[in-house]
Amino acid sequence: MLLYRLLLLLKFVGVVLFGGGLVAALVATTSRDRKRAVHAIASPGLVLTWSAGYLLTLQLNVALTEPWILGGLSLSLVSQLALGALATHERRTLTGALLAAVPFFFVLVLMIFRPRWPGVDP
Repeated sequence: MLLYRLLLLLKFVGVVLFGGGLVAALVATTSRDRKRAVHAIASPGLVLTWSAGYLLTLQLNVALTEPWILGGLSLSLVSQLALGALATHERRTLTGALLAAVPFFFVLVLMIFRPRWPGVDP
């Protein structure tokens, strides 16, 4: 039980880091600051989130093919790629900000509500 709680804590810390890096990249005024936020905060947060999440699936014997896991992985990758693109441009755009923030919001929704395949027992 302690290992499960520690993995949850690590995953939460990773999500907070990724979210903090996302916000920092969106509010940064220079490309250099955006790059620092993305590569020093958001990216390690995503790696920590994915790693702890994978270990949680092993701990709980949950298939990686669950819709909330596949959706979370896909949407967090979209958000990370949008953040990387945002960091390389000198100007911030509303489209770039939305491409980074909206998928992250839906990742959080999937993590909370965890939709499952029909006919599969929880």
